[in-house]
Amino acid sequence: MSTPGTVYTPGKLLVSIVPRHQGDVVVEAAKKAGAPGGTVLLGRGTAENHILRLLCLGDSAKELVFTLAPAAVMDNICTALRTDSRLAKKAPGIGFVLDVPGILRHVIPGMTPQPSSLSTGESMSSTASHQLICVIVNRGYADEVMQTAREAGARGGTIVNARGTGREEDVKFFGITIVPDKEFLLILAEKDAAPAILDSIRKTPCLNEPGIGIAFCLDVEDFFPLGKG
Repeated sequence: MSTPGTVYTPGKLLVSIVPRHQGDVVVEAAKKAGAPGGTVLLGRGTAENHILRLLCLGDSAKELVFTLAPAAVMDNICTALRTDSRLAKKAPGIGFVLDVPGILRHVIPGMTPQPSSLSTGESMSSTASHQLICVIVNRGYADEVMQTAREAGARGGTIVNARGTGREEDVKFFGITIVPDKEFLLILAEKDAAPAILDSIRKTPCLNEPGIGIAFCLDVEDFFPLGKG
């Protein structure tokens, strides 16, 4: 019999962006398809035109749902969200999948032990059609960064209010002091367009100030509209 503990196992992270009050529908549908649960965050879109609003990227209240699950059930979860008619009643949302090399989880007595080292997994860089650009900036700067990204070809993004942790005087991440009030900007872009957008973000005037923010890019494994059209 195995003893209680924690192990790292590979998996997938599904990020769903839907209109406000639709997050619980996403979680319910995902759980029925095999997901252990989900986490709902509040945010707002930043797009400017009607077409992008139809793509759930408009400048309005949003909910982001993070669903972490084993790779074996992620296809079923995505299929459930693609076809759930409840998600298309007000405005369609979008979903995309990211590879997660290691999920830290508990092992209970009776479970077969799993590998406890982080797996690098197979790189998605050669097959990914989109990339997720993530920008973490001090509160009040996300709209300026988004405007710069839009001028470089970004169609829209989602901003989530966040906060840093620890004491301001001694906690740093990549040389940036972690202060309480943050904005987390997510921009989904086609892979070919992502480098120019990220380079434009790097040149945003506000980011020339030390400690304002950081940006990074992730390959997107799958990208699809939610709900039955």
